[in-house]
Amino acid sequence: MWEGIALRIPALLARVPRVLRASRRYIVFTSVLFATGAVFGYVAFRRHPVDSSWLFLLLDQKFGPMAEAMSSMQVAGMAGMVFWNNIKAAGLLVVGGLAFGILPMIMVFVNGLLVGLVSGDVARQGFGLFPFILVGILPHGLFEIPGYVIGGTLGIRLGFNILGYQRGRREGRGMRAVILDTVLVLVAVVVPLLVLGSLIEVTVTRHLVEWVMGNALRWH
Repeated sequence: MWEGIALRIPALLARVPRVLRASRRYIVFTSVLFATGAVFGYVAFRRHPVDSSWLFLLLDQKFGPMAEAMSSMQVAGMAGMVFWNNIKAAGLLVVGGLAFGILPMIMVFVNGLLVGLVSGDVARQGFGLFPFILVGILPHGLFEIPGYVIGGTLGIRLGFNILGYQRGRREGRGMRAVILDTVLVLVAVVVPLLVLGSLIEVTVTRHLVEWVMGNALRWH
């Protein structure tokens, strides 16, 4: 059995680029959704910082215990915790696609919104937006954001295909192939991107933030 699976691995991996090419429209849609949330969050906070403060309370509740636990960990433990948090989010994006893709669309927009709000808060403290992106987001975001966007793409694609299947459209009929493609891309693309993003976040990004920004980035 294991020999048969091993022989199939190259053929399965060869499907990954084809799935990504076939999902270009979904990837663009998910990317625009994330970017729209980020821009909206940044503009909303810059115009109404007091009205947005309740979201920072949610951030404290969500990330406060995690940040406290990580303060006494070695790099491997911190990376593991960040990765576990990210992979849970990616898994929820994919599973949420079962609800016709609605949940992953909401999650992608809201996460972009939170990035925009944090950016607005940092800018309000006097630290430039572009230096913040360069130091606080870009190092690990080069891997983590594409991983998250592709995870959202998988959930949205799955949901739209389920919807198409229920409506009897031709493109919705190969559900087993869609599910296999989803698992393949999740394992072969999303997980490695999130692993790299987690390692870079707790090493490169963390030290850059402490060195360049001090306490300006309260949520890192």
